[in-house]
Amino acid sequence: MASCLCELYIWSLKSLYAIPDQMVGCHVYHEKGEQVNTYENPYNEEKQHFTEGQDMTWSPRNKRPERLRDSIKEVELVLSNGCIISLAVSGHSGDVDRIFIDKSMVGKFSSDVVCDVFLTDQYMVACQTDIPRVEYAHFTRRPPLNEAAKRLDKLSTWEPKLLLWWSTNSADPWPWSPMTNDLERANLIVLSLNGPFIEVLTHGRTESDPVHAAFSGIQPHKIYTVEQSFGPRGEITVRTCVLEIIRGKMQTAAVVTIPLKGTVICQARNPGEDKLLLGCSDGSLVMYSQHKKLTFVTRCAVVPACLAWHPGANLIFAASNRGDIQVFDQALNPLRVQFVAEDPEPEKFLKISCLFRTSVTLKNIEWCMFDAQSSEFVTDYIDAMFLSLEKGPPALLLLHLGTMSRERFSAVELTKEYIKHRQIDEAVSLLESLNWDTEGASCYSCLSAIVNHLLRQPLNAEREAQLQATLATFYAPKPPISEVTIVEYRDPISRLARRFFHHLLRYARFDKAFLLAVDIGARDLFMDLHYMAQDKGETALAEVAKHKAEQVDAETQDVLDILDEGLSAEDRFVQHNGSHKQLQEAAEQENIIDQLPLSRQHPWQQEYYRQGAGDYPEQTRIQRNREIGNLAAAPTDDFSCFDDLGLDNNLISDYTAALMEPHKQKPGGEDNDKENGRGTPGKVKVIHFGIV
Repeated sequence: MASCLCELYIWSLKSLYAIPDQMVGCHVYHEKGEQVNTYENPYNEEKQHFTEGQDMTWSPRNKRPERLRDSIKEVELVLSNGCIISLAVSGHSGDVDRIFIDKSMVGKFSSDVVCDVFLTDQYMVACQTDIPRVEYAHFTRRPPLNEAAKRLDKLSTWEPKLLLWWSTNSADPWPWSPMTNDLERANLIVLSLNGPFIEVLTHGRTESDPVHAAFSGIQPHKIYTVEQSFGPRGEITVRTCVLEIIRGKMQTAAVVTIPLKGTVICQARNPGEDKLLLGCSDGSLVMYSQHKKLTFVTRCAVVPACLAWHPGANLIFAASNRGDIQVFDQALNPLRVQFVAEDPEPEKFLKISCLFRTSVTLKNIEWCMFDAQSSEFVTDYIDAMFLSLEKGPPALLLLHLGTMSRERFSAVELTKEYIKHRQIDEAVSLLESLNWDTEGASCYSCLSAIVNHLLRQPLNAEREAQLQATLATFYAPKPPISEVTIVEYRDPISRLARRFFHHLLRYARFDKAFLLAVDIGARDLFMDLHYMAQDKGETALAEVAKHKAEQVDAETQDVLDILDEGLSAEDRFVQHNGSHKQLQEAAEQENIIDQLPLSRQHPWQQEYYRQGAGDYPEQTRIQRNREIGNLAAAPTDDFSCFDDLGLDNNLISDYTAALMEPHKQKPGGEDNDKENGRGTPGKVKVIHFGIV
């Protein structure tokens, strides 16, 4: 099965860990001259040589190089007493390069214990559990003595906003008081930060008990909330709301209700903010897709206490309080995970708690942000996730993808891994979870990879269903795809569908081939089915396929006739001589991009033109024949209008005669042809070069 390869770095010098020597993917620091039990760690010296050979730290040194690398990542920790610790992490491994300790905020708060902190370069906001108070600290620089009167920090017109929320029980009665106002009842408050000044911008109150509330990272004027309520019979309902700040007031823009079987413990939104993931107490993961308007549920091997989306929005990490971590893709397909070891053994989840001699409690997991479009060259892509353990050492989990790919756990890379391990159902479900309108390139790459792999295999019932489900993501999507996306990917996907059609014919799957030909709407496919059915003795199907081919041909000709109506005589001659440049220009001016033959149309467009085929009167064809007749009555030797095209007059004359042959046949024409020795009437087959 497809699996993730990872390494764990524990930044501690204490000997409180039980890490086997053969597990080379777990690293911990050691004291110089440390006494090691050779019975428990027989290969300790070999592991030390292996670690140092990879340019990683085995025993930290007191002196470090003063120069830091460009690709450095910082992890900031704020302890409960207000002490700020900054850790500089190496760019090629999970080792710590430098540690900075800032004790300037120790003892500056009203309480000795800080429960939650928001820290930036300009300010710091902290709250305590025992005091209902929020404390705000604004960082300023002392100006030099020679420039004391000059103001160095200029305030920007953009003011940062801070959201404060707390749990409340809506069933509690409000104490009657004439002074009670909405601000005192609110449990959502938005603060405006302007330098050292802070003020209340707006406020609101949730209908249920909030589980989480945060600003949108894409649209800053929106607030996402997750609320949980309990019914009289114990039923659990979650309301996810979208609040907007309009003219200084908080208003509800959208509400979605999700029934659950267990209480919500944790939640997480993907970077695109169109999927909400909920971790429940019964061990289930519930995901609501805003694009599809559907809810997906799966079972988790651990009871999720923390959830984190990978910055690439394709992987989900669910962690329990004990530190056990399970990985899913965005379609909630479980992925195997393993540490780097001598003998790889992929497991359902990482058992980090087994590496500690004492019990640990995982408080939070958070990814290091990176630029997914970065072109910086490194030997392999390493993504880091920080693990915060209660009263434990800080730890870092690194994921490895490999040296051959720069996809960074994208949907295309996951699809390739699924195909490599023959997990086609997981690959199809991952494709179904993507959005064609926003991820068109990834969707087409995944679809092409799945279809090309399945078409190389012998056809059976399972692969046939997988091919149908794969192509249905484009031909029968839910919800429908926009016309712009259809026009962009219609041609390459139709070629894949035609390959699937002939694949069905080779295995005599005529019923499915006929339905696929109806979706594609191409005359040649029906004729191929007609001849193949005749060879196999399926006369009824052969007649139906031939009738359908004639119907498609007639409808295609009607569409071309309609397009010819707006052309002058000169434009019509240019078209018949193989140049359709002017026709394309007219089509662009008239916005008739969808009036194409059925072989190039999406199925819903075919139905549209079938319904509208009878809306045009018969006078259209009569008028066209009349124009051709008037054109034939003109002098046949006057072809001066075609001098610019460089065509021979004899060629033009013969082609005009071929066009007029059906309109001026004489009764004796057939006899004359028979006298000339031909067995068929003397007709010239004319091919109209239109939009094909």
